[in-house]
Order: sequence, then C-alpha cells, then structure tokens
Amino acid sequence: MSWSEIYLNYDQDALAVYANVGVIRRALKDIEANKVKLIEHNQSHLIFEVDNQQVKLTPQGIQVAKCSCPASDHCKHIIASVLWLHKNPLIDKAKVNPSCDTVNQPNESSKPNNDPLAELLAIDSSQLFKTVGKANIRLAYQLLFDWLQNDVITVQTQGVQLRIQVPLSTTPIIYTAGTGFAGIISELPDKQKQAVHLAVIAYLFQQNQKKWVWPDQIVAEHEQKNQQDQLCDDEIILITQIQNQINALITHGLSHVSTSQANQLQLLNMSARAQGLPKLAAMLRQLCQLVEMQANRHFAIEEQEIILLLARLTVHLQTILNSQGQQLVNLRGKQKRQYQTDKQTLDLLPLGAYWWQSKTGAQGVTFYFWHPEHNQYFQTTLARSNNADINFNRYSIWNSISLWQSMPNMLMRKRFSLNNPLLAEGNNLSSTGSSVVLKSTGWSNQDYQEFRASNGFRNWKELSRYLENSDVSEGLFDQVIAIHVTNTQKPVLDEIKQSVVWCIKDNQNNQLLLRLFWDGIYTQRIDILNLFIRTAHQPLTILVKCKKNDSNLDLEPFAIIYKESKTDQINIANLDFDYEWLYPKGKNYKAFEASKEPVLKKQIAQINYQQDPIATYIIKPTMALLEAITSSGRLILSNADKQKINQLQYQCDTLGLTTLSHTLNKLAQNQPIEIKHILQTAYLCQLMNNTHYQLPIVIKEDET
Repeated sequence: MSWSEIYLNYDQDALAVYANVGVIRRALKDIEANKVKLIEHNQSHLIFEVDNQQVKLTPQGIQVAKCSCPASDHCKHIIASVLWLHKNPLIDKAKVNPSCDTVNQPNESSKPNNDPLAELLAIDSSQLFKTVGKANIRLAYQLLFDWLQNDVITVQTQGVQLRIQVPLSTTPIIYTAGTGFAGIISELPDKQKQAVHLAVIAYLFQQNQKKWVWPDQIVAEHEQKNQQDQLCDDEIILITQIQNQINALITHGLSHVSTSQANQLQLLNMSARAQGLPKLAAMLRQLCQLVEMQANRHFAIEEQEIILLLARLTVHLQTILNSQGQQLVNLRGKQKRQYQTDKQTLDLLPLGAYWWQSKTGAQGVTFYFWHPEHNQYFQTTLARSNNADINFNRYSIWNSISLWQSMPNMLMRKRFSLNNPLLAEGNNLSSTGSSVVLKSTGWSNQDYQEFRASNGFRNWKELSRYLENSDVSEGLFDQVIAIHVTNTQKPVLDEIKQSVVWCIKDNQNNQLLLRLFWDGIYTQRIDILNLFIRTAHQPLTILVKCKKNDSNLDLEPFAIIYKESKTDQINIANLDFDYEWLYPKGKNYKAFEASKEPVLKKQIAQINYQQDPIATYIIKPTMALLEAITSSGRLILSNADKQKINQLQYQCDTLGLTTLSHTLNKLAQNQPIEIKHILQTAYLCQLMNNTHYQLPIVIKEDET
C-alpha cells in the first residue's frame, strides 16, 4: 500500500472536526460530478485537480495539506481529495521511508492496524517543546495541572484513531495513526491548538506511566505565579482585556452574541488560569458557557443571568486591581484541590449521595459521610464538565466500581474503613488512591443517637434563625443540613410551581415545607419519595440542600435516614439512586398523587405567594429595564425608559433605598449610558435580592 493509506484513516467524523458537515457535503458533490482528478503521485506528495483548483497532499496528513484556492479556512477541495482516496486507494507505488522526526512526521509508514496511542507515546518531548514554543508549553502545563486534579479527560481508541474529549471542546480531539503531532485534529481556535494538543500528549504519558519532563523554567514560573501577592504587568493587561470584552458584549447587545465571542472568553479563561487567577478563570468559564448557550439560542438561558454575572465579574476585577498582599492572594482563589495522603484509617458511615447538574452542562454526584469518632462530615465528588461522556450518568456510577475501587451502591449501605485517604481542606476526599474495607454492619442505634444529638435541627425556630443569619452568597448552598423528624404529613402537589411539598413538624407543631421540583432532571426524587412514603418505614432524619428560587429559599431533600419497619435497622434512602432498591417488584404504581388536604394547600399558598414589595416594585422592574437595554445594545434611553427610571427612583426614595436611587439617576442623566452604571445597578439589585428571601417555615404563634 502507498503512504496515501494514511488518508483512508480519516473517516467522516474526523473530517467534520477538520472542516464541517457542509464542506463534506459539497466535496461529495464534486466527486459525483467527476471534478476530482489525480494528476501526480510520488513518494513525497500527491497532486489533485479539484474544480479547477490544485491540492497537494503529503505523508504528514491533512493538517498540512495545501490548496491553491483563496479560502483561508479548510476548503472543500482538500476534503474532496481525501474522499476521492477513500474510493480509489493507491496500491501500486513504493512506500515512503519513515522520517526520523517523531514530532511532526509519521512514526512509520502506514500499516493496517497501527496503534495510535503507541505512536503518541513514542514522541520525544524535548523535540516537541522546540516545535511549539514557550508560550504554548506554559499554557499546556497549566491545562495538564487542571485535568489531573479534576479527572475530566476521556480517551477512546477506535481502530487507527485515538479520540480524546477535553473540557475546552464539545467535539473530540482526533489523532489518526501515522500522522504525527501535526496530524492531530480539533475544532479548537488556532491560537490554542498546539497548547491543548501538547497537554493531551503529556496527559497520555502521565496516564500510561511514561516519563514526561517539563522544562525547569516552566515549572518554576508556575510555582512562582501561584505565590504572588502583587499583580504583574501581564495580569494587569489581562484584566484590561477582560474589561474590554465585557464592554464589547454589552455594546453589541446580549441578544446578538456569537460563538466567536464565547471562544474569546475561553481564551481569556485559559490565560487567567495560566497566570495564577483560578477564581477569575472560573467566572470566565461560567460566562463563556452562558454566552455560548445564548449564541445557540438555548431555551434555558436568559439575558439577566449574563448581566448579573458580568456585574459580579466587574466587581471582582476592580477588587483585584485595588488589592495586594494576603487580600490579593485570597482573591486569586486556589487551584484545584491539592490532596495529601493521610497516614490513618477513617471509620465512616454513609449519609447520602446527591446527584447534581448545572445549567451549563456540568454534572456529577457528591457522596457524604460521617466520621463518628470525631463528629465530622467528609465528602467526595465525581463530576464531568459537560455531557460529552455518555457513560457518565447516575446509573453507571452507582452500579460500577467508580469510588475507591468499590461500588457506591455498597458503600452507601454499610460502615467501612478508608485506608490512607487522600485529603484536601474542607474534609474533601479524593475519589481515588485509597482502599476500602467494607464492614458487615451499617448504622447502629447508638451511632444515630450520637449523630442526632450533635448535628442538624429538630426545632424550626433555631433553623429559621440559622438560615436568616447565613450569607446566601457564600457557603450556604454547599452545606448539607440535617432535619430531624418528629412528625410528617403526606406530601402534596403544588401545581403552580410544579413541585411536591412535604410538610415536616417539630415538637412545637411548627411547620417546615420541603420542596422537590418537577423539572425533568430530578423527577426521580419525587418517584422515590412517593415509594418511600407508601412503605411502613419510619423516617428519622432528612438531609437537604438549600436552593434559591426568586425570592424564596427552598430546602430540597436528597436522602432519608430511616428505621426499617420489620427489623428496626437504620438505613439510608438516596432519592437520586435507590429506585430499584425501593421499588416493589411485580407492582405498578401510578404517578404521584396529590393529597386533598385543603388546610395544607392553603398554608402553602400563603407562604409562597405573598408579595415581596422590594422584589416586585424595585428589583424585577429594574432588571427588566437593564435587560431591554443590554439585549439590543442601544445605550440611548427613550422617553418611555426615562419615565420608568423616574418611577423607580421615586419608589426607591420612598423605601429609603438611596444608593440604588442615585445609581438609577446616573442611568438617566448620562446619554449614551455608561456601561459601568448598568453593571453597578445590576450588582446592587443582586445584593438586594440576596438579602430578601422568604423561608419555608411556618412558626406557630404563641397562645396568649
């Protein structure tokens, strides 16, 4: 076979990554019209004539293919030449000799069943570093550091292709056997391709226990940047670029954002990580995801979300610019958790497993445990940044060896010992690197009584004070709150908010309303709760997470500690995972049936639908006005807009909200509106919204 066999390894999926489906379609039409002709074939190249253009293919693969047409991007003529070879393989020419350059050249002449992974692992890192340059090495080092901490890379071998899924791209990076480093294909922007491809190869070396040595200077720079307590010139330039990008988004209009703007934000995110600003990078990554969803007209995205994030990002940038010393170190944030081996054995009891999914596509499960000896919570998380890994779902994780070489459906039933755990701050456990010894017993009655005595809430007045005094912007949504049960009512269906409400009472007959939303993602929790309620098991403690919904702070249950009806054994019901375990075989239950308790329904309506004047008359109208301004990019107010601002100012002055009134006045007085005044107003609205919320608690009035 000729070296041209390399091009037979590019299937249509790979060609779609290299170009796009439309280009492939046009190329196929050229082949059908006989517009593709091979005019020269030798050991160094192939020359094609395609629709009056000349294409040159070489043994180095499609990435270095040349065409005489004026197209700046990957053209249909190159794709047509490759597809022509698929139908007309060349077999009568001598093979080209393998090159000694293992970086950009094929490692050996094309052979059937070449091993693409083995080829990449044979690359000389020192030669590769000379090819890509220092800037790409620096960025690749940071990327690899993040990937290894977060376990977000998936690698699949498909014949002569290696497909690597990374968080930076929705499509896989593809390496085809015989093409060398230059033959790696991806949809990444040209400015970051080499860095990401280099990081991928370094990752493969790490995962296959192959030696990979980074330049000492790059390692030293990375460590130095992570310890800086003052901004360097490059970081100040980066902050200026981010501020300019924020202004560009609003000036062009949030309804008119494009994927190219999302790509620019992604580059800024990578630069922030490379320069030791992980907290800023996380905000940029979230903004990039929201802008990309908006560009694709995703139904779940609203311009207000982008406005509020832009406001928080702007405040963060200004704070960084005006900070130094330890304050700046704290504002930089921390890189991914650094786990250290703890030479001890943790005796743990399961608490619950919480499946979560963000609007931007990240999903995962967090497992919670309790350490009886020291009365401490521990947790560990398995996650993916997007939905690209089809094998990562709640069912596969729960029933596979995914946690400490054990199955979670076994670990969340019994007591176990964790030997030599890898620990990070905040009692976070690494999901790998430790060994488990599973015990034959689970929760004992003594274990539960000790847990109940020192954790959670059984009095709703105390819970109300705790929630009122908690900062909803920091930490509350990450906490697990234990609700100890005294008395429960049958759950009811709130049709207006599409949720199920479960009323839990304390000893003073005060009511706590737990809520499960019927949103499609977490519907299984409602089904399992329904099944659990139909059993005779006694609920003892409910584990909940806090959720902010408009002006309400909801508590969402995800696990129940209960006593079995027949054995009195204490066990855990995980609402995200235990469907098959609780579901009685041979019985078919109907969908959740709403209770017909009119008293409880009336109480729910009174709690959740009473009017909040600040949210109704100030925050929502102000944010609607800002959304209208930023969506169009038209920064000149109409007379109607000015009247709305005057009315809002009057209401702010009436309620004593002088700071917001002053900011609204800036919007009306400066034409065109200054972008900083838009973001200041949005940030104030967000601060007010965070401090105004209703609790799902009904305190019984004392009888006099």
